[in-house]
Amino acid sequence: MKIIKITPLLLCFTYFFISGCFAQPNDINKVKDVEAVTVDPSLPPLPIELTGKIEVLPENFPETWMFVDESSFTSQFGGKMIVLDVAEPKASKRIKGTSDKNLIGSFVQSKTRSEYYIAESFHERGSRGPKVDILVFYDKKTLSPTKEIILKSSRLVALPRRHAMTLSEDEKFLYIANFSPAASFSVVDLDRKEVVDTIGTPGCVLTFPTGTRGITSICSNGSLLTTIIDEHGKKLSQHRAPQFFDTDKTPIFERPAIINNIAYFPSFTGDMHVINLQGIVAKHEDMWNLFTPEEQASGWRPGGLSLVDNDENGLLYIIMNPEGFDGSQTHGGTEIWVFDPVKKKRLSKFPVPKWAVSVALTRGKEPLVVVTNGEMSLDIFNPRTGDLVHNLDGFGNISPIILFKAY
Repeated sequence: MKIIKITPLLLCFTYFFISGCFAQPNDINKVKDVEAVTVDPSLPPLPIELTGKIEVLPENFPETWMFVDESSFTSQFGGKMIVLDVAEPKASKRIKGTSDKNLIGSFVQSKTRSEYYIAESFHERGSRGPKVDILVFYDKKTLSPTKEIILKSSRLVALPRRHAMTLSEDEKFLYIANFSPAASFSVVDLDRKEVVDTIGTPGCVLTFPTGTRGITSICSNGSLLTTIIDEHGKKLSQHRAPQFFDTDKTPIFERPAIINNIAYFPSFTGDMHVINLQGIVAKHEDMWNLFTPEEQASGWRPGGLSLVDNDENGLLYIIMNPEGFDGSQTHGGTEIWVFDPVKKKRLSKFPVPKWAVSVALTRGKEPLVVVTNGEMSLDIFNPRTGDLVHNLDGFGNISPIILFKAY
């Protein structure tokens, strides 16, 4: 029989962990009669625990995996990018890994390089003091940081969105939107892993990839600004497109869906603006309305924080609110409408029982619709039938406002 002697020191530490404070001498005297614990020799020995083991994710992520931008919006600290299998029925197997992302950081993933990028910020004293902005390179398979760059320009800190950072068509350069409040964007050479230039975009923000070496920003007067850079990441020229909407009377959502380099910007009242990003300079090509006259008259409007996304079949999915009004654009809605943007036609629609704040699509020819609902959990829908597949909760979700397809 094995006997474990309980010494005063061991008893002190045991009492500390149980009670939350160090045991005093009088406390030890109360239990001095406890001198031994008998171990049952018939129990099997504990298995040897492996330490230092690192799991590696696949080179190509499955189609149902997504990056969930958990911004931790209520505090803005301790945010994460969560790799989540939204089709997995078992909660214990859904989370594949996480990466930290502080102060509403921005995210973008490379399709050709085995890495992704997070731009985040830190204050010297937590919530105050001097701020530093950092771009972090992450290995896609281990989710481990591989490189950090201190950014000299103040990056754009705003509601999570897909185009606060973007990649060039050949993924040689990364573009980071800045706002200090002067607007600009930083150019990062991904081969050299360094910032090669910061280019001013007066009155224009965000980064929409255009052609091979272009970046288009949306401007405060309702126009577009396209910046052309050379093979070294330096500015060659800038071109302004004419105003295509009135920022006071017909404002638009600055969160488009982009299909084959054609950007679709819905307006607050349901006009769909079509911007061609395929050429050297962005061009406004078309405008059509998402509603019939009857639907518009009855109060239907698009709304949400990330209200539109597309699947790989070229279809648009938009959150719709039947009780829209001036100011409801961020409120979300009760239905998802599916459009063919080429035919300018609605194909289907289905209800969202718990309200919809944001919408995203998985990859593949048979995608799933992922909705951030009003309870800040995720509802997964089959868009062919409109049926709810399941609800995802308890994965660290506080404010999973936006999701990204994982490659």
